Amino acid sequence: MNFVYETDRLILKICGEEIAEDALVFNIRNAKEFEAVEPIDVDNFYNVEHHRNILNYEYKKMLQLSVVRFWLFLKQDPRTIIGTISFRNIAKPIYSSCQLGYKMDKAYTGQGYCTEAIRAGINIMFGDLGLHRIEAMVLPDNAASIAILEHLGFKQEGVLRDKLMIQGVWRDHYLYGLLSNEYYARQGDGSRVAQYIGE
Repeated sequence: MNFVYETDRLILKICGEEIAEDALVFNIRNAKEFEAVEPIDVDNFYNVEHHRNILNYEYKKMLQLSVVRFWLFLKQDPRTIIGTISFRNIAKPIYSSCQLGYKMDKAYTGQGYCTEAIRAGINIMFGDLGLHRIEAMVLPDNAASIAILEHLGFKQEGVLRDKLMIQGVWRDHYLYGLLSNEYYARQGDGSRVAQYIGE
């Protein structure tokens, strides 16, 4: 696995604390949207030191290949964060699985960027890391997110009751799963859409 990949329109990059201020701006800009679907502690979340700590923590976990987060940038604007996809709880070899998370800047939704980035991430997890299964959780009323998962071949496997507390309310989540053999069977030739472009 590498630190930088690209797709047709995007750059996917593993970053450290150097982007803490940009990550904070990205989350502030989308606070209303993200707080509706994530368990965010608003008293501590919106400061640069908090994001610096998260980035340092995730970078260390990435070196252990237990967490991988890619920050998303447009090729035409490689300095502005437009989204992020993450793969957490990476477990090998018995489980050979991970959990997918993602969020996009509200200004860039509905344009296929999230699907493009997740497809690239799937190819990295299945192709580069050799995982067998990717899981994702989604709120039952998040139709846009469900559409992305189902378009990529994820199958709904059940309901996780009262899985997360969001804005003070316990919320059910759908559990979706994707298996590598099923994914590549849908792709035909199994070719990758993410290409390594540098360290």
